[in-house]
Amino acid sequence: MSSKGLIIFAGEAFRLGGQCTRDIGSDASFPAQIQACYSHTELIEHLRKQSCEIDVFISSYNTQFNDQLFAMYKDAIIGSIMYDERIGINNLFHNAFKAIHNTSIYDFICFIRIDLFLKRHFMDVFDCSWNTLRVPSICFKPCHKSGGHPRINDTMLFLPKNYYNVIPFIQIGHDLWLHLMNNTELGYSDIDTMIHTYHDSDSQKDFNPLYKIVNRPECQTVGTTELFDKFSNEYDSKQNINL
Repeated sequence: MSSKGLIIFAGEAFRLGGQCTRDIGSDASFPAQIQACYSHTELIEHLRKQSCEIDVFISSYNTQFNDQLFAMYKDAIIGSIMYDERIGINNLFHNAFKAIHNTSIYDFICFIRIDLFLKRHFMDVFDCSWNTLRVPSICFKPCHKSGGHPRINDTMLFLPKNYYNVIPFIQIGHDLWLHLMNNTELGYSDIDTMIHTYHDSDSQKDFNPLYKIVNRPECQTVGTTELFDKFSNEYDSKQNINL
């Protein structure tokens, strides 16, 4: 059965350096960001072969490489918003969503940080037919909880069509699960992870099997092989649960 999805690539393209760095657009940043873009186009082609048509929207910041960036996505790109001043990843996501006039044509919308090089494992696990809201993983221990709820890896977010109504309540950040529990009718049955192992969002701090953040070193150490269970006793899964 065919489907149609929208991927919003958002964040700081051509960013050079680790966490808190705001160096974007330098010549040194170009090769690795283009590698990341190639991995995005590989994902698009991979999904198209599975009868899943993909559109792309870019929400990022102006650099000298705008034209090269847009050209990477070829016929998939349907629009973009490029800013001069930093407005934060949450605003980049929401402004992109508001700029898309007819979201009803999409079976899902997926936010992916634009500076991620997507690994083959991500393509293997990505499922256009997921019917729950999905985050990549839960942050590695002991940073795995926020207000009693799972603390998420905030570099991606998958939203099936039946969850578009909660998009106004989305806050891209580690506390998203907590925020949804406190501000919507969603419960633990509505949210899942793409993979079940614990991983920090920063691939410089902790190995991530789904991606690496480009233009910074990649950690090769796996923190733990323990599996995440959202209904385990360490999480407040009985709060606001919809079963």
